[in-house]
Amino acid sequence: MGVTLSKGQKVDLTKSHPGLQSVIVGLGCDVNQFGGSYDLDASAFLTGVDGKVQSDLDFVFYNNPSGGNGSIQYSGDNRTG
Repeated sequence: MGVTLSKGQKVDLTKSHPGLQSVIVGLGCDVNQFGGSYDLDASAFLTGVDGKVQSDLDFVFYNNPSGGNGSIQYSGDNRTG
């Protein structure tokens, strides 16, 4: 199942797939119209029931590629697309 989102748009993946266990997220953009070189980076903030990050380990990104006891994995960067 592919989902395409625009800025500010949200989607609830569990509504249509209640037993969802795993999600793979990829980012991309078409920068040809702007020229130059761009690189997108993704990050995840793991929050508790209070809506706050509990520690630095709950911020997953290229320099901290795993969080949530391994439930989230940052798999790397594709700098060409």
